[in-house]
Amino acid sequence: MCDAEFRSVVKELPANIQDILLQVPINVRSNANEIRLRAGRKICICYENKLYFLNKILKIEEIRECFRSICNYSIHSHTQEIKQGFITMRGGHRAGISGTAVYDENNNITNLREISSINLRIAKQIHGVSNILIDKLNGNVGKLLIIGSPSSGKTTLVKDIIRNLNDKVISIIDTRGEIAACVNGVPQNDIGNADVFDSWNREDGIISAIKAMSPEIIVCDEIGSNFDLQAINACVGAGVELIATAHGGSLEEIVKRDIIRKILMTGAFDNIVLLKGKSEPCKIEFIIKVSDLFARIRSNNFSNMSFADRVDLFGSFKTKSGAN
Repeated sequence: MCDAEFRSVVKELPANIQDILLQVPINVRSNANEIRLRAGRKICICYENKLYFLNKILKIEEIRECFRSICNYSIHSHTQEIKQGFITMRGGHRAGISGTAVYDENNNITNLREISSINLRIAKQIHGVSNILIDKLNGNVGKLLIIGSPSSGKTTLVKDIIRNLNDKVISIIDTRGEIAACVNGVPQNDIGNADVFDSWNREDGIISAIKAMSPEIIVCDEIGSNFDLQAINACVGAGVELIATAHGGSLEEIVKRDIIRKILMTGAFDNIVLLKGKSEPCKIEFIIKVSDLFARIRSNNFSNMSFADRVDLFGSFKTKSGAN
């Protein structure tokens, strides 16, 4: 076991908090996914779907000192990230923050104040995690939509796909900074030779990438809005393949979302991958062809089918052992 990632994120915190966290047992540190810091409550570490609580109860002043430390004592330089509720850290880690929202006259969030909770999501780069997916699709992953619930490993899987396609010209539209995790313009994650459009919205980023970088494949995260539909249409019109992720825990949930159905109808995607979920991150539940999905929807038989029927009728992939 190795706790290098844990140590990497902890070193961004004040010295006294570092000392406390480095006393955590090695098996917890090595398997940690999140470190949760909350005012007036014990420090909590999430690992292997378990919770480990330290006896240390954090004061509000300590939370705010952690926040300043994460920002490298330059809060102003992180304003754009803060109002979205997160800060990208060195090493590709992400600090989710919660507090009191400040709105402008147009009801847009302009800042967060009185920070009371910080969730440190520990970046994990798992090399080879996409190998079985690429093999099952015979290398044809350029028109792929990855569906999964929060913490199911969507972004981790995407990063490894990018590394495995290192012979392709790839542009990453990193709207939320989770794929490349750039700090001062330098990717903190291993994303091979891909070009990164950091913090661009998807529509502007896709159009700029097409014009400036002539990519074979464009990669983006967490699609699901009308603006994304416009961007994806631009991608399809330019003949550029797209790899993207979207939130969803089941096929039923996905097909009920009007915008996702419209996105699928653009022809941007040939295959959909559904991940198992938080308990088994990056593990594949099944793969379906978009054409088969629409054929089943048109037959008005989709909602009455059992899971096993869906897997069979869609010609989906699921290993016999269930371990993908």
